Amino acid sequence: MLLLGILLCWALPLHALTLEAEHALLSQVYAALGQTESGTTPAQPFCATPFLLEAHAALGAEGRQRLAKALQRPALPREYRSPSGHFRIHYDLSGRNTVDSTDGDGNRVPDYIDTVAVTLDRVWELEVGQLGYQAPPVDGGAGGGDEYDVYIVQLGSGGAYGYTYPEQGGTRSSSYMELDNDYTDAIYTQTRELEALHVTVAHEFFHAVQFGYYQGSDGVWWQEASSTWMEEVAYPEVNDYLQYLSGFLRQPEKSLDSGSSFSSDYHIYGSCLFAHFLDQRFGRGLIRAIWEELGRRGSAGLEHFDRAIRQEGAGGLGGAMGEFAVWNYFTGSRYRLHPRYPDGDQYPQVPPTRLNTLAKVAVADSGEVDHLGSAYVLLEPRLQPGGVVIEAQTEGGQWSRQVLLISRDSVEVRPLAGGSLRLAGWDRYDEVVLVLAEIEQSGNGYGYTVTAEYDPDLIDEPVPQNSALAQNYPNPFYLGRQEHTAISFNLSQPSTSTTLFIFSVEGQLVRRKYLGVRAARSHTEVWDGANEEGQPVGSGVYYYVLQGHGFTASRALAVVREQ
Repeated sequence: MLLLGILLCWALPLHALTLEAEHALLSQVYAALGQTESGTTPAQPFCATPFLLEAHAALGAEGRQRLAKALQRPALPREYRSPSGHFRIHYDLSGRNTVDSTDGDGNRVPDYIDTVAVTLDRVWELEVGQLGYQAPPVDGGAGGGDEYDVYIVQLGSGGAYGYTYPEQGGTRSSSYMELDNDYTDAIYTQTRELEALHVTVAHEFFHAVQFGYYQGSDGVWWQEASSTWMEEVAYPEVNDYLQYLSGFLRQPEKSLDSGSSFSSDYHIYGSCLFAHFLDQRFGRGLIRAIWEELGRRGSAGLEHFDRAIRQEGAGGLGGAMGEFAVWNYFTGSRYRLHPRYPDGDQYPQVPPTRLNTLAKVAVADSGEVDHLGSAYVLLEPRLQPGGVVIEAQTEGGQWSRQVLLISRDSVEVRPLAGGSLRLAGWDRYDEVVLVLAEIEQSGNGYGYTVTAEYDPDLIDEPVPQNSALAQNYPNPFYLGRQEHTAISFNLSQPSTSTTLFIFSVEGQLVRRKYLGVRAARSHTEVWDGANEEGQPVGSGVYYYVLQGHGFTASRALAVVREQ
């Protein structure tokens, strides 16, 4: 869902609007907050933040007063303290903000409010109790006490899921939260009802936590990115964040910290992938360390991210961005266990530029990326023997230049030292990918040019004269003492479909391994002694059979299973 952190941009310049334009802008704000009917139904849930940011920056004094009135805390007649005592929940049982009055447990509190309270307490325990973030600043009793105030209102008519509103200027602020009264409106299609409530609370409460560290408008992208990440930390089964990744991964050339809530591509929400990367690569505590650093510095400058990341012994923000760019290639159908995102097989894929290098002619690609953006250039050997010469020329800034050598079972990452690489025997790989990441912390439009030339004579080993299957090693294979046995074979011509079979002496299939496309060269495959069900086989004699294009061969091996 598109969740709202309502960020008052005190530093934005004011732009004079006509009276008619001010009225139109305020009407948009009222509609986004569900305070008036807009006359049209949004196609999907949207973020009201852009309206509030634009209004605060652009309205005149009278308009800002009307905006402040619209953003006053709702006056709701009923309230309930959560079991932990951390939250005061305000609600109504009549009117447009009414909640379902069903009270199944007979505690004289609507079941929906009970659920909201339990969810809030659970999220507090996670974010403050377990992850170690400081509790949100208190508001001096503005809502009737020092508990954190949550208002249950009808937001679905305006298309919002919820928002968190900081009430003071400066670098830190107390805040209050608004949540929808049922999450059943037609606009809620991606995530509804209880799941919508869960991830909304996780997201919005993290905004409340953030505002206790730093609330400046220069950190809007990180506020939204890390709050969207927190949804997954709290409720990993929901996966609501997946809907935002397309606008991020399919535009890798854009800056990590670019975009705004005005943008329809949701880039600042897709930037949550960077928080996921930091979490998986360096540990979950790094996200908190970044917020603590921003709080100490009173700024969301990228140099503070760099300082926090360096505390993990890494190469700072630049080193992280180079590795982040590599991780982002291995999503969707390219998903690999290492590097990996837990849900990476469900992500969209970055779109590389393909260079046709099958003829002995230099081909080139050029483009531009913004700071903390990246570009990908793909070369496909397609079983052609020989190699390739790659050169990458860059203009300005600081660059991370890496080459991914991708085969069916492995990934090798090499730095493009000096901007060039002579790669012999490239037919060992399914893909050769050049990853260029601009690690400068500011600036846009940094240019690059990649040139690649195929060289059929750039081989790493002679093509075998004959196809052959070698004896496995070790043999006998002591299962339990040794991890695997290696099976080597030569192919004198490319094989577009290659399979290794293991049979018992009775001829029953024990294991089938699809090896896919294999080049005309020497290869080695391993067998770990497991059958098709993943269970270790017993002691005895087995036959292994290699089947490829125009070639079939078999040999026997012995397994000794040690208890």
